[in-house]
Amino acid sequence: MKTHLNLLLLLWFCCSCAQLNYLDQAQNAFNQGANLETNLSFGEPALLGQPSAAGSQAMSLATPDLCYRLAYAQVNKALLKDSKLKADGVLVNAHSLRALSAWKLGLYTQATESALAAKIALQDSDVPLPREAAMMTALEGLIQADQAFVAVQKFKLDNQTRSTSPNASEALNLMANIRKQYEADIINGNGTGKIEKALSILDNAKLEVAGRADIQTYFIMSQLAALKTWLDELDQIYSLLKTFGFASNNNNDLKRWFDQENDRFTQKRNLYMGQLAPLLPQQKENVMYKRWEEWLFN
Repeated sequence: MKTHLNLLLLLWFCCSCAQLNYLDQAQNAFNQGANLETNLSFGEPALLGQPSAAGSQAMSLATPDLCYRLAYAQVNKALLKDSKLKADGVLVNAHSLRALSAWKLGLYTQATESALAAKIALQDSDVPLPREAAMMTALEGLIQADQAFVAVQKFKLDNQTRSTSPNASEALNLMANIRKQYEADIINGNGTGKIEKALSILDNAKLEVAGRADIQTYFIMSQLAALKTWLDELDQIYSLLKTFGFASNNNNDLKRWFDQENDRFTQKRNLYMGQLAPLLPQQKENVMYKRWEEWLFN
């Protein structure tokens, strides 16, 4: 009987080790993807260092997408035995990592489901995990910002490929439709625009980690990235206003609306840039701060 018990304990230990190994591989792959993505975004060399357990020498040639796919695959393997992860106190971490990996891959339904699972696991956990809790709060905002970005990229492409110039009546109808789309994708003052929702959700997430400068910095830069999407939309709209002859007349409704939205953007930009500076070494002299200035001040 004792031999059988020892064998069962050994089997349980091996299974537990396997699940933790999958989770460790997933975390390593996700971290490398995030590192690559950050370096590429800020124009820095993509240095991965030594390949981790997440992937052999192929990881030295990895892209962010490849790293996130590997992370997603490995964490799914880990979660096949979620009872083992719960016993080891890492179930919240696993669901959180799956949510973030799914988000990075554009699998928004899976990301939302995993974020909910992480929040449920957090309620059952005796260990406070403020970073994971805040990230799961922020995730819906990050998704909203991504969806707005995709919509704005499509808007830019549509403008570039427009082959005919509309007459005055057609131009007014076109701008009316663009304004409706802007209010759905960016902001409308009712809290339902995608960028508007993203900024609000991330503001709430920041409150959950008020004492964590690193996470605060990440959330603020996510908000600044959302503002870059907003600015791109405004730039496209202003270009159309000029093309259609609406930009030179300050008394028309479209120009007044555009100026109002531009002012609203400026207020948000100044707010979040003001929040970012104190969190960075050298504050406004920091390279990241200066890069955001280049992107958001024009």
